[in-house]
Amino acid sequence: MPCILCGSKSVLPLGFSKPTVMPGNRRFMRCPDCDLIFVPESFHLSPENEKARYRLHNNTLSNEGYVRMFLEKIALIQEHCPVIKSVLDYGCGPEPVLAQLLRRERFECDVYDPFFFPELPEGSYDLVISTEVFEHFRDIKAELCRIHSLLNPGGFLAVMTSLHDAVRDFGDWWYVSDPTHICFFGIRTFEWIAQEFGFGIVYADRKNFVILQAELDTANKPDISETNFEL
Repeated sequence: MPCILCGSKSVLPLGFSKPTVMPGNRRFMRCPDCDLIFVPESFHLSPENEKARYRLHNNTLSNEGYVRMFLEKIALIQEHCPVIKSVLDYGCGPEPVLAQLLRRERFECDVYDPFFFPELPEGSYDLVISTEVFEHFRDIKAELCRIHSLLNPGGFLAVMTSLHDAVRDFGDWWYVSDPTHICFFGIRTFEWIAQEFGFGIVYADRKNFVILQAELDTANKPDISETNFEL
């Protein structure tokens, strides 16, 4: 089975440090080239069951912890993404809380979600932000191509997804217990994405948040080897 991101044919089943039985007996594959861990398609939920699980989330403005998490991410956007005006919340869910908070900060914000807001807005953006969405992607390369096409030259892509780098025992990681989580990224995965799609990594907290910037033109491609990661 080739890697669903980079196409490498060196992918191997992920081993665990102790006997582990995953819900639904899910299997996990790891790519040694881009460091993506993914669940084979045969273990994916149906779109109907996936959508039903999303409706169970308490992702509303009344959820103080949820709002606080978004406000922290907005502060990082304001710090690392200067002169941002237009934003697309990519994968906003049934209640686009992040978009509402961004509008309060006077950003122009559109929303897109394949289940709940399936009509993709026309135009391009200074920032595409995707929070707790990348781990659900069935076709990562197609999604990345679409996102890249939505960015203005020099625009930013902000991704919130828990990174597997610091996980000691993948089998005990809470993030893998959600059956809608089918892709797991590390910093090296985002370095591959940056190189392949013409991004520079401008911020990474090594926990769950990465900001990438699209190149201004083909002659000014960012060098990801010079990225300074925050520890």
